[in-house]
Amino acid sequence: MKIVKANAGALTNFEVLDFLNSRGASKDTTRVIAPIARSEYKVYDYLVETAASTQTRESVTKFADKCKDFKVAKAEILNIINLRPSSIVELLPVCVFFLCVVSIL
Repeated sequence: MKIVKANAGALTNFEVLDFLNSRGASKDTTRVIAPIARSEYKVYDYLVETAASTQTRESVTKFADKCKDFKVAKAEILNIINLRPSSIVELLPVCVFFLCVVSIL
């Protein structure tokens, strides 16, 4: 594997899970393609229990594109994708947090 750009930005949980899957990570440790560190197993085990396991690249891209119309910050989009709130009540704390951070800066 070759690193093209060392710090390209933050990744969604879906992108991390997709990367681990491409390296052969799975619940069955005997089916591993490449050597995977113990910490990567722990990350994989966590991510398969989150919304990232049911997301698709198309749905993540489509959501991010639709957010551009509302001038939502990239960090907010990232958190919304990772948390995948299912109601406005769950979405509000994410937006309020970033409004507070922006006002401090």
